[in-house]
Amino acid sequence: MMPSYQTIDPIANARRPLVESVYCFVENNYSAPISLRDVADAVGYSAAHLTDTFRRCTGTPVTAWIIERRVRAAATLLREAGTDVVTACESAGFRDLGYFTRQFVRHVGMTPARYRRAMFAAEPAICHKENTL
Repeated sequence: MMPSYQTIDPIANARRPLVESVYCFVENNYSAPISLRDVADAVGYSAAHLTDTFRRCTGTPVTAWIIERRVRAAATLLREAGTDVVTACESAGFRDLGYFTRQFVRHVGMTPARYRRAMFAAEPAICHKENTL
């Protein structure tokens, strides 16, 4: 599922195919160790040009989009019975558990372990940060 994005640059509509190509590449590869350079190579732009164009079109850096996609994937996995935090971390493309935990807290508002417990406990009031999963 590609996210909708707010057009910031007045000529962003001409750049929409580039943004969609980035979204597709990230969607298909987020679980692998991809970098900005990998994304840029895949869409045929330099890393600097891709960074500038993508940010103008979406208001978000490419690397932030990759992290956001990985956090969403991990959250989905954590909602499944039998998936532990380490498995979710690795399956979503994070290579460092500490970094994953920091990013998860930043995007979701709680640790992955707490999120997992909350999904399986009948806690009616789970506090999520705005615009999260």
